[in-house]
Amino acid sequence: MTEDMNQNKKELTHCDECASKNLTAVAEKGETWCNDCGLVHKDQKILAEDNGAALFGEGAHYQSVRIDSDTNRNIGGTGPKVRRYGVKGVNNPSKYRLLEKIDRSTVRNPHPFANRVKRNIEQLYGRHALHILEFIVEMSCKPLTAGQETVRKKQGKSLNKRLGMPKQSICRKDKGIKGASEEQNAIIIAAAIVELAGELGIMPKFDRRATMEKYGISTKQISNARIRILQHWKARLTMKWAQMPPRKNANDRREDSISQAMEHVFEMLAEHLSEDDFQKVLYETESRLALLNEGTSSALTINIEERMVVCVAAYASLTYYGLQSGAADLLADVFGLTSSGIRSRFDALVKDSATGAFHDAGAFDISKQCFDASADVHAQNALISKVRLGKVCGNRSAFSSSLY
Repeated sequence: MTEDMNQNKKELTHCDECASKNLTAVAEKGETWCNDCGLVHKDQKILAEDNGAALFGEGAHYQSVRIDSDTNRNIGGTGPKVRRYGVKGVNNPSKYRLLEKIDRSTVRNPHPFANRVKRNIEQLYGRHALHILEFIVEMSCKPLTAGQETVRKKQGKSLNKRLGMPKQSICRKDKGIKGASEEQNAIIIAAAIVELAGELGIMPKFDRRATMEKYGISTKQISNARIRILQHWKARLTMKWAQMPPRKNANDRREDSISQAMEHVFEMLAEHLSEDDFQKVLYETESRLALLNEGTSSALTINIEERMVVCVAAYASLTYYGLQSGAADLLADVFGLTSSGIRSRFDALVKDSATGAFHDAGAFDISKQCFDASADVHAQNALISKVRLGKVCGNRSAFSSSLY
């Protein structure tokens, strides 16, 4: 019997993440730690037939506890079990041990980090975003199944590494790339998943700057997490363990990008223009973008990046109304562009339009107004509706806060 059991045991000889042989076995936890990358492995010596998965590792429902000879020293009046059951103080040791037994028999969530990432996506980007991206969160923060893990170990080093759980790799990086805490790691992964979904056209793009400023995370941290998650996803596609969800077509992606750029530009202009000037520039910019057929794959400026298109269209509108002084610097700050780049692109488009080298349908003719107040299409335009709604909501929030 002993020989049969020994035959079913497996020795862990190298790390699944970095292939290092510098390992430390922690028998009391049923784990093996990699001293180079910090990855925690489930103990491979546990028999496949037993319930080791429920006892050890990330999927553990129970954890080993220390039992002192003096049991009374462990009895407290404000512990989590006591608060949970509404008891303010426990003087009876047998009653406390009963509460302990009830608490230990309660099944814990085996993947609390995944729930933390989901909570951050919902709080930062909305419940709708969470519904769309929940499968990416679980793919990134939950380990492979036992069957998939067996198949993974038979693959080559590169594919083996890419199939490893992204959460482990991201949270074990060097200081400055990983977060300063578990919560910050969860925010980094949440932002990376949302940004990846925007890049793939699964959902509209979100602006990362507000999240970075609020939680003190960097572009490098988000980019590293996004790349790691995408690598893992591609590896799953290679193994046919996942498939790509429906993606937006080129028209939808272009429209989303133009809409988002419009929102950012006019959020900035609202702080620098009067109410009348703001409205005039808003409608004029939308009219010039409509002449360019922007927001579709047949846009006249399809070869120009969306943010630059919105910047030069807004700059043309500001120039028409004589408000262009310092405008290029303000527009450049919104997207991290250069003011000289915006001005040179604008000058080139105006010149090419005047010479007939570029057909713009009059969008860069700054000698005349493009907005026609009699056209109903402008009043119903979705871009303008979004900007005006956001501005109204912002004013209402400010008014409400001033009442208290």
